[in-house]
Amino acid sequence: MSHPTATSPAPWKPTFESHLEKVGGAGAEFTLATVSAKGLPHARTCIFRGFWATLPPNEHNELPKNPSIYGSDCPTFTTDARMVKTYDIFATGKGKGDLAQSRSGSGGGGPVEAVFWVKETMTQWRIRGKCWLVAAEDVEGGEEAQNSGTVTVKAEVGRYMRVKEGSNHAEKEKDWSWKLEVENYFENLSPMMRGTFKNPPPGQPLREGKDDSAGEGLGQKAGHLSDEPLARKNFRVCIITPEQVEAVDLTDPANCIRQVWTLAEEAGGPGGPQPSESLGEWNLVQTWP
Repeated sequence: MSHPTATSPAPWKPTFESHLEKVGGAGAEFTLATVSAKGLPHARTCIFRGFWATLPPNEHNELPKNPSIYGSDCPTFTTDARMVKTYDIFATGKGKGDLAQSRSGSGGGGPVEAVFWVKETMTQWRIRGKCWLVAAEDVEGGEEAQNSGTVTVKAEVGRYMRVKEGSNHAEKEKDWSWKLEVENYFENLSPMMRGTFKNPPPGQPLREGKDDSAGEGLGQKAGHLSDEPLARKNFRVCIITPEQVEAVDLTDPANCIRQVWTLAEEAGGPGGPQPSESLGEWNLVQTWP
């Protein structure tokens, strides 16, 4: 199976990225839809945190960074492992993970759809694919490793990670750390946002209280992920590996168009509607909106 974007960005990414810059870049809001284990739809608003392996700079971040050797077309967001979306993503993946597994570490692979409305360009973007969750505690193994899903996550997401042109990949690859990347995602959040990963369990009835001994509580701040055991247990980076992307341009009411890019079957995608225009590993079809 070939690499989805072996040498260059996906054909839809440059335009998508330029549109995101008009609505905040890493910080843009979007709607994420998942499917529950019972087949019910769940939608919620999330915050785009950049593309995997190319985390943007942030004034809150004081950590050392990974060498800049990779690029990808994978949108990311962050979540608490105790959220409903986490269980949905595990329960609908190939592994059909249960609730306990969804809270224990890296894994997932369930289908998701992310929808971005960019009013400034009158364009709706829809990204469908699989979602993978990465936990700092088990992504690089060691004594704290909890979940066999780590190997699958690295393999599936790794297919979308391309070496940047001109980078000395052979020398720097050994220095690129998945764990450090997750820690930097946490560090890119404000101290108050980091503190939300020490909240009482989302959705738990108030009458059940909170675990004071573990440090649960609202309105807290947090420092580095390595120094925050409760937040580290709950914090996840979520990576969408895209398989189909749609852009509906509503700029001109008399000439609206929908473009649909689908990852080719040879690259591990669904192939999409035919006939189509082949653009590297992606197939493009233009339709009425």
